[in-house]
Amino acid sequence: MPEHNVLTSKSMPYLGVMSNLTFFSKIAAAVFCILAGVGVSWGQLTTETLVVDGDARTYLLYLPDGHSADQTWPLVMNFHGGSGAAEGQLAVADMRDRADEEGIVLAYPQALPDPNDGGSTNWQVVTSGDLPFTVPNPHSDIDFISDLVDALVASQGVDPDRVYAMGYSNGGGFTYDLACRLNDKITGIGAVARTMYAESMTSCVVTHPTPVVTILGTNDFISNYDGVEYQGTLYYHSSDDVNAHWVEVNGLNPAPEVTLLPNLDATDGSTVEESTWLSDDGCHALHHYKVIGGDHDWPGSFGNGDIVAHDLIWDKLKVHDHHGLIGCETSGHAEVEAVAKHTVYPNPAMQGQSVVLTSGRPFGEATVLNAAGQTVKQRNFPPTTRTELTLSNLPAGFYFVEHGAMRTPLVIH
Repeated sequence: MPEHNVLTSKSMPYLGVMSNLTFFSKIAAAVFCILAGVGVSWGQLTTETLVVDGDARTYLLYLPDGHSADQTWPLVMNFHGGSGAAEGQLAVADMRDRADEEGIVLAYPQALPDPNDGGSTNWQVVTSGDLPFTVPNPHSDIDFISDLVDALVASQGVDPDRVYAMGYSNGGGFTYDLACRLNDKITGIGAVARTMYAESMTSCVVTHPTPVVTILGTNDFISNYDGVEYQGTLYYHSSDDVNAHWVEVNGLNPAPEVTLLPNLDATDGSTVEESTWLSDDGCHALHHYKVIGGDHDWPGSFGNGDIVAHDLIWDKLKVHDHHGLIGCETSGHAEVEAVAKHTVYPNPAMQGQSVVLTSGRPFGEATVLNAAGQTVKQRNFPPTTRTELTLSNLPAGFYFVEHGAMRTPLVIH
C-alpha cells in the first residue's frame, strides 16, 4: 500500500511503501479505543465539509469545552500519514483532553485519493514532477488548508497569529510544505517520522521566524534518517540537513544544546536525544528529537514510550506566536531563556511516576497544587536547574507544578 505520492515507477523500488502490518494493527486498535469511548472529552467533535476548487474537502473539528466564537483560540491541525484517514490520526494523536484543559481548537483534515498513486489518500508534497519517477498529486492541499484556516478564523474565533500544524509521515512532510508555501498563515510545525522533500526545501519561502519540532527514529524503515537518494537523485534530505535548513532560515545559533532524555520505557528498545537551537535573544527555536533505535513510529502511541509526540510538539509550539516566543519582545534575554527551558516532563504523567523539572534559572523548591489551588506536595532542595519529583500518592487528575517562579499545568493519568 503506497505511503506517499513521490515515487511511482514499477521499475524502481518504491521508497514510500507502507507495508508494515503491525503499524496498521496499532492504528486499528487505537481507532477502536476512540470508537469505544476510551478517554473523557466534554467538547464537540464533528465532521465538517469545505468546498475547495470544486472538491468537497472534509475534516474532523473539535471545539473545546466552553468554546465561544467571541473569544480567540489557538488552532492545532493534525495530519494523517499516507493512505491514512483523519479518524486514524485522531486515534494516534488524540489531543481533545488538552484542548479542553487549555482551550484549543483542533482540526484533523482528510486527504483526497491520489489517482497517480492507486487512490491512496496522500497529502500533496510533489508539485512540479521535475524529479525522476514523480507525478504531482492533482489536488491542491495548500489551497484546502489556506481556506480551512480562513474559515475557522472567521467562524470559530481562531487567532490567526496562533495556527499550528503537526503530522505523521506523509502528513509530517506536508507540514514542511505548509511552513514553506503557506508561511503567512502557519505559526509553527511539528513533523514526525519524515524528513523534508527536496522540492519543498528548494522552493521554501519563510516570511517570519517559524518554530519547528522534528521527531525521527534512526531506524525508520520509510523515512531514512540520512535521507533518500536514488540513482543519483536526492528525494528526501537527511535529518541533519533539514535541521540545518531551519537553523539558517530562523537565524539560530548553529551549535545546539544536546540532552539525553530519561529512558522512561526500558522495554521499547529506544532512547531519545533532544537537540535545541536558539536565537541569540532566545526568541526563536528549533527542537529535534532523535529517537535512537526508533522506527517509523508516533512516540507515545506506538514505538518509543519515553515521549508523547503530540504533547511534546504542542508544549514546544504553544509558547510561540507569529512573532516568536510570546512576550519575548518585552523580556530580557535571561528571562526569555528561562521560559524557553522551563519544562515539566513527561506531561501528562502516570500515577506514581517521577517527572523531570527544568528551568533556565536555578530553583530550590517545587510545589504541586491541585485544581483548587491547594498544596498537595512540596519539596525543597539545593538550587538547581534540573531535578526529579515523584508523583507517588497523588491520584489521577489535574494539577499545577510551581518551580522556577513559574506555574505549569500537569495532568496525571
